[in-house]
Amino acid sequence: MRTMSTRFGLALAGIAFLALIAGVAVAIATDSGPVAVAEGDTAAPAPVAGIGNIMNAVNHEQHGLFGMIKTFCDANGGDKAAWKLARHRAQIVAEAGNILMAKSPPRGADDAAGLKKWKQHCADFREAGKGLAKALAFRKADKAKKAIGIVAAQCEACHKDHRSN
Repeated sequence: MRTMSTRFGLALAGIAFLALIAGVAVAIATDSGPVAVAEGDTAAPAPVAGIGNIMNAVNHEQHGLFGMIKTFCDANGGDKAAWKLARHRAQIVAEAGNILMAKSPPRGADDAAGLKKWKQHCADFREAGKGLAKALAFRKADKAKKAIGIVAAQCEACHKDHRSN
């Protein structure tokens, strides 16, 4: 008889364990699983990165994409694949202009004129990044270095108006 109650107890424990696992799986799927988007849903997703995160990942002088491109050009480039990668990085630098346009700067955009200026800075930055990508496509370090200077000048112009001190 003892064997029967031990088996029954183990069976109940097994069922409880499976129920627990199923509950955890449902909770995980509900909390962090893919989100279904209804047709016609135009709600913007919640932002993940702030302006500082974008600036560090994209424009950091040493470790950001811009810094990597600058280092690459200062070394007068590399092989065909390296030039292509640098161009891709520049395209993401340009895309950052679009991403930044949807953000609110820390200062200088409290009214319509300031917001318009912010958006223009973002557009100018995007265009400078596109110019850098185009220069990298030609695989000419001197053209790319000139384009790097234009991107850097756009950064400084925007920082004067909108960067927090």
